[in-house]
Amino acid sequence: MPPETTFLDRQQEFTQKEQAAQSNYNQLAFWRLIWFVGAVAGVWLLARFDQQLAAAGVLLVGLIGFMLLLKKHQTIRQERDLYHQLAFVNQDEVARLKRQYLRPETGEQFSSPTHSYAGDLDVFGKHSLFRLLNRTHTYEGQRRLAKWLKAPSAPDAIRLRQEAVAELKPQLEWRQQLEALAYAEPTINQSPDALVKWATAESEPLAGYLSIVRFLFPAITIGLFIGWLLGYVQGAAVLLALAGHGLVLSQISARAKGVSEQTFEIATALRAYQALLKQAEAVKGDTVRLRAIRQALTSDTKLAASAAIGQLGRLTEGLNFRRNPYFALLIGVATLWDIHYLIKLEHWRQTHGPALSLWFEALGELEALNSLCGFAYAHPSYATPEIVDDKFVLELTSAAHPLLAENNSVANSLILRGAGQTVLITGSNMSGKSTFLRTVGTNVVLALAGGVVRAERFRCSPVQVFTSMRTQDSLEESTSSFYAELKRLQTLIGLTNPDKSASVSSKNTLPVLYFLDEILKGTNSADRHRGAEALIRQLHHTMASGFVSTHDLELGQLTDADGFVRNYHFQSDLVNGELVFDYKLRDGICKSFNASQLMRAIGIEMDAVK
Repeated sequence: MPPETTFLDRQQEFTQKEQAAQSNYNQLAFWRLIWFVGAVAGVWLLARFDQQLAAAGVLLVGLIGFMLLLKKHQTIRQERDLYHQLAFVNQDEVARLKRQYLRPETGEQFSSPTHSYAGDLDVFGKHSLFRLLNRTHTYEGQRRLAKWLKAPSAPDAIRLRQEAVAELKPQLEWRQQLEALAYAEPTINQSPDALVKWATAESEPLAGYLSIVRFLFPAITIGLFIGWLLGYVQGAAVLLALAGHGLVLSQISARAKGVSEQTFEIATALRAYQALLKQAEAVKGDTVRLRAIRQALTSDTKLAASAAIGQLGRLTEGLNFRRNPYFALLIGVATLWDIHYLIKLEHWRQTHGPALSLWFEALGELEALNSLCGFAYAHPSYATPEIVDDKFVLELTSAAHPLLAENNSVANSLILRGAGQTVLITGSNMSGKSTFLRTVGTNVVLALAGGVVRAERFRCSPVQVFTSMRTQDSLEESTSSFYAELKRLQTLIGLTNPDKSASVSSKNTLPVLYFLDEILKGTNSADRHRGAEALIRQLHHTMASGFVSTHDLELGQLTDADGFVRNYHFQSDLVNGELVFDYKLRDGICKSFNASQLMRAIGIEMDAVK
């Protein structure tokens, strides 16, 4: 069954289940109201006829029944919401197949204007690889997926991801359940860094006497309060006892406030994390990464991560009641509330704190794998790339751009082996040069992240991708587009000669695969030709190969002189007065250009020029 049909069927199934659950929800709301009114009426009538004992019995039964109905009501609501979320997950999958996106996350917070390729290859943004792949919801999941897309992974890591994706791919029910559970709490995408910082900070146990005081002082105060009610104790004694409580609480108030601030933002998300982790613990599979994830979700105490996170959620919610001034005044002071919860939280931190970041990382990795897996499931015709350990290999058969709709793209094939090679692409305007460069680059990024690629066959070695395609001027930095391109090319030179470049902060040890679109377009033709030829010759002597698109036909003559430049082109044809493009890559230098036809089409009298 085609994926689109599967998604549409599941969307309809879950929508019907949601509607049935909503109907049950409404009916139970009605009967809950009837029960409440009936119980109140019964208590009132029995009390009126001096049947106090019976009235008390009806009141007790009424309260118990009402609470049971309330719990049942909440269960049905959660069931209804889950069906709604599952229906949306499948609706979202159908939209992605059309390259439309219902989820708002674009990943732009992970982007950088100086990144080697993210801006040119649409890794992040409104119409991006991240948005196409992303099925993560937690902050760590999004960060992990972005990391995989921003840098090439080691061959062994890529292969392990491919194995995990293959094993997760058939588990559609489990995968969609994982994603739907994450929708339950919008705050789950907030960073847990503050919580992790608290959990892993150096332990600072509370003073030992507080373990006794937290029970002793409230017991004394309650005794004094009862004595005051009975007339045996002056009210001043109760106030004095409460003042003692305040004095004790003042000793730990700063610490309680600090813990509250570190846990408050994510406290409401911990219940959702509990459900997610419980689902993650149930993942099936014997591949290395899936076994490692399951192992990471068990703490040293053998308590499952979901159970421990559930405890932490209840404790942080309890502590943060202190933020309500009425609660703090009426209950918090009298019960020494902060001390009770600080002691419990300190015990939790000592027991589970070191494992907390590992749980978030394991869940994040599983979400990122699910993103790669969801993409693979939705596109069964896409190829799993072969990652080779050779120095420089790039072979693609019938490759198309993954961000384009299925009916709006043309596939091309190419083989590039060995360092120091340049594929020179010429062609008329709008013929497909830039799109082809992005097609190759984007599929390489997908392959080196561990994903499937839009091709019949794809084989590549690990490389550092670099692009210079969308360089723009900057008024703020007083930078012309030509100088902006020169700065990008300087970065490329630094990547290919890391030992000689002080501008490259991190040493690159991989071969470089570069994509240079309309090279040196911001200067005159003579300088453009000399500069482009010099750069290509310079890159020939490095561990770099790549693609250069240009209108400069003379660059194509390099292949005859030295043999390290290979010429390809895209062409256009004038048919019945209209330009026609087939977007097919052909051998050799382009012989026809369309600029004159395009200028003539907008009204420029080209025939007047001799």
